[in-house]
Amino acid sequence: MIALPTFDNVLVTGSQTIQQDLQVNGNETVQQHLNVNGSETIQGDLQVNGNQTIVNSLATGADVDAGGSLWSTFRVGSSNQPVLPGGGASLQQVRFYAAGVVSQPGLMLKGTDGLDYVLFIDVSSGTPSLAIQLA
Repeated sequence: MIALPTFDNVLVTGSQTIQQDLQVNGNETVQQHLNVNGSETIQGDLQVNGNQTIVNSLATGADVDAGGSLWSTFRVGSSNQPVLPGGGASLQQVRFYAAGVVSQPGLMLKGTDGLDYVLFIDVSSGTPSLAIQLA
């Protein structure tokens, strides 16, 4: 069995590419870019101050917090089964705003026309309605 080198601290001032697996038992902070061609396991926290690109999938048992935009080529979804709340449902309309607000927060989806749309909840009438605007 080959003994692996052990380091208390490692400072990489350029780029780091890992061809196999990376396992971090504590926390990992990346100031610029991290490229892992194998697997990466982090037991603590991962903080990326630059860019992080995931080619295949990202699985997390908790939340993903993004200070900016979170992009997906295909879908952003939830794996949990929705549950209907108690009480009866009321009919609501979907509101389309042709002239939207620039940088409107919400869920952005691409339409069949190739344009991006933002979905958000409009409560301006006192009753929550699903709203759509061009991004």
